[in-house]
Amino acid sequence: MRSAPLPLALVLLLASAPALAQTPPPASVSEPIADSDGDGGADSADNCPLTENPSQQDSDADGAGDACDLCPLVPVDSGEHADADNDGVGDECDTCRLPNARDARGEQAPCPEAQSFSGWKDPNPLGRRLRFFIRPIALGYRYRGEWVGSTGLGLHVSGSIGEWRFDEKGTALRVPSWYWSAGLYGDSANLFAAGHLGPYAALDFRPLNWAPYARSWAKELKFGVGAQLLWAERVDGSLGQRPIQLGVGPRVGFLDILSVMPFAQFDLANDAALSWGGMLVFDFKVLEDLGVPMPK
Repeated sequence: MRSAPLPLALVLLLASAPALAQTPPPASVSEPIADSDGDGGADSADNCPLTENPSQQDSDADGAGDACDLCPLVPVDSGEHADADNDGVGDECDTCRLPNARDARGEQAPCPEAQSFSGWKDPNPLGRRLRFFIRPIALGYRYRGEWVGSTGLGLHVSGSIGEWRFDEKGTALRVPSWYWSAGLYGDSANLFAAGHLGPYAALDFRPLNWAPYARSWAKELKFGVGAQLLWAERVDGSLGQRPIQLGVGPRVGFLDILSVMPFAQFDLANDAALSWGGMLVFDFKVLEDLGVPMPK
């Protein structure tokens, strides 16, 4: 019995394909493990993927390794620690609100607060602390049962006690609370035949940093003490020498325009006889006149 011939197309197909010739499948290639910081730990498991930290130490157990934790001993609730001054130290553990980064030992540099005000050069540093001007003064007092009065002018020098601080724009960040003044008084218009010549001094205080004071009407006032030592040239006591009067008393200023000083007075030339009186001083020592913007 003869077998049936194969179709021609099948014969040609078998002839063109080598026996058992098949292309082998490509060998599988494994993906490399990402290790951005090169510390041997995969990024997916590295608690500081961009900072080398083979030990993976995380002192505060917040998921961020000490090497990249801005506050390694203070856990962060979510995200990262805030760093307002951008010095690499988180706000929660920053010793200063100005940039002072950590050194190699992890210790922060001293706060550069003192240097932060050097960007603005004070054009009138002496004027902040020392000023000269002429001021009108009026005084009246009892002497041997009679009123004695005088109006005159004082050659005046004044200044502040304490530190001025400015920002880089020249705005005062801190101004002193204490101010002193001293001068030499002389009559310009005499009342009741009184002639006086002598020094005077005052010390004023303004509690600028005391919140109740700053929020009340009293912020327009200054408080202090004053003293004057005047020789009365034409006050001739019938029972003694012309007086040398030492007056001491409290001092209150209003709006840097007017100061009032009641005083007790002692006649040093006549057995320290006691009398009393008062002084008015027209004051022109105004902070704005110094060209200093007031504190923020």
